[in-house]
Amino acid sequence: MDLDEVADELYGLPRDEFTKARDERAKRAKSEGERDLAAAIGRLRRPTVAAWLVNQLARQQPERLVELAELGEAMRGAHANLDGAELRRLSGRRRELIAELTGLTRELGEPVSESVGRELEDTFAAALTTPEAARALARGRLASPKELADADKAADPGAVTWPSATPGATPAPKPAAAPRPAERPKEPPAARPATPSSTLLRARAELDRTESAVADAEDRHAAAQRAHDDAAAEETAAHQKVADLRAELVAAERAERDARLRARTARRDREDTDRALREALRRRAVAQDRLAALEP
Repeated sequence: MDLDEVADELYGLPRDEFTKARDERAKRAKSEGERDLAAAIGRLRRPTVAAWLVNQLARQQPERLVELAELGEAMRGAHANLDGAELRRLSGRRRELIAELTGLTRELGEPVSESVGRELEDTFAAALTTPEAARALARGRLASPKELADADKAADPGAVTWPSATPGATPAPKPAAAPRPAERPKEPPAARPATPSSTLLRARAELDRTESAVADAEDRHAAAQRAHDDAAAEETAAHQKVADLRAELVAAERAERDARLRARTARRDREDTDRALREALRRRAVAQDRLAALEP
């Protein structure tokens, strides 16, 4: 039993089983006389929800984290070459991939709150910064996403994911190179690309974040412009509808006045005809009475 084996096993377990299993492994190592190993195992921390989800993704879909690492390499190349067009394209892909990976982690069995979702997005973004951070993520042994922040400071990416098998040990200094005998001057070898400093990497990461923020702002602005245009069109249509309805109302009111006048005229005509009819009936009744009186 060694620390690699134990760490791989523990960080692959369901999150609620981690502590009990860790304590059991530490106890067994101690009983076997491996006190340093037992102490190292005991220092392994239970992963946060976000770290556990990322660890499971690294085990179940490692090819997606390879894709993330390749994207980070491409973005660093675009930064180094000052290729703005390519960087903008890759920044768009960065947003898409982080959203895809965050979506995948929501299917792994732990509820993902809004804060955990943001932590996941930050974790995937941090893995884009350096190759060491990407490798630390892919190992699937994170106890906390914050461990990736120091990945670029460690020569061994595993050093930031879990304690070494020899706790407290410090790397031995490299022996000084022995002096070489005088040699004939040679042409200097081709210069190797300088390893980016932590400051440069952080500056690149900051530029990446600002590029992403600009792209997000442009997307939101475009969406807001579309919403404004749609609302303006709806307002114009509503104004036109109101104008049409007002015109219809004016016409209806005019029609109502005309109908009222006609009704009034018709009412007077009816009253006149009623009087004429009553008079005619009265005269007929008088004529009938007179005729009745004259007949034998």
